[in-house]
Amino acid sequence: MRTPITENMRATTLTDRPGPGGEDHALGPGAAVALTALLLIGLGLFALALPRLLGAVSALPARSVLSDIRNGQTVSNKGLEIAAATLQESRQWSGTPATALSDLALLDLLRVQSSEDSEIGAHPLLPEILEVQEMAVAKAPASGNGWARLAHARYQREGLGPTTWDALNMSLISGGIDFPLLRFRLHLLLFDWKSPTPTFAQALREQVHKLTRYGKAGYDELVELSLIAPRGELISAVLAETPDKHAYFTYRVERRMGSR
Repeated sequence: MRTPITENMRATTLTDRPGPGGEDHALGPGAAVALTALLLIGLGLFALALPRLLGAVSALPARSVLSDIRNGQTVSNKGLEIAAATLQESRQWSGTPATALSDLALLDLLRVQSSEDSEIGAHPLLPEILEVQEMAVAKAPASGNGWARLAHARYQREGLGPTTWDALNMSLISGGIDFPLLRFRLHLLLFDWKSPTPTFAQALREQVHKLTRYGKAGYDELVELSLIAPRGELISAVLAETPDKHAYFTYRVERRMGSR
């Protein structure tokens, strides 16, 4: 049973409750300024991140090709050309970090190797490759990949000169590298190192064992070099230190010889 008092309390409660458009829901001047500032900061961060996002998206085709190369898989010259073009395009969005410069140089180096103008100094791309790789090394001087790619580029441009050796030695000091550059360094050691030294022996051992980490592709590369290089027998001698590796290497050699 409603009484005048309860009716009066109910009316007061209903009328005192702020409506949907009441002042209790409105932002004060300080809150509005803060919200505007946050919005502007968010838009600014998005504007800064957008070029990198566009660069990453445009570089995706190159990333898959680079992954295949690092895993020791063969990539066609057309695939290398497309990957280099997309990586070059991504530079307009995301700038030129050292890794992008070095990857671009690697793709172009492999294009040079697979072309008809693969003789020392013959390919017109070599000056640009050298310039790009020198920029990459300047940005990341501790990169073993960068120094090895610079040694590779200098070797393609001028052969085994003093600057090639300097870059090669720096790459040996700086650590592990990708499959095609391990192959290049081992090739250089076996074909062009004129006077074997303790440094040569240590470098040779490291390149051989690192190539075995690539499985069949790595072992097949070791087999190929052991058959054509002047000091190819040294590969078998290094692997003899690890019986399991030597047994698989011997098996791959026998497979290769049987296929001739």
